[in-house]
Amino acid sequence: MNDEVSFGSKMLVGFLRFMVIVLVIILIAIPVCILLDILGLL
Repeated sequence: MNDEVSFGSKMLVGFLRFMVIVLVIILIAIPVCILLDILGLL
């Protein structure tokens, strides 16, 4: 039972880290895209 709980916890932590990384990338990409749009590069 302990092995299953630890495995589930690792999966949950990995998923949360993945979601945080995706959110950070989106938050960085939005202003960059806006800036490029203002400069007329897109």
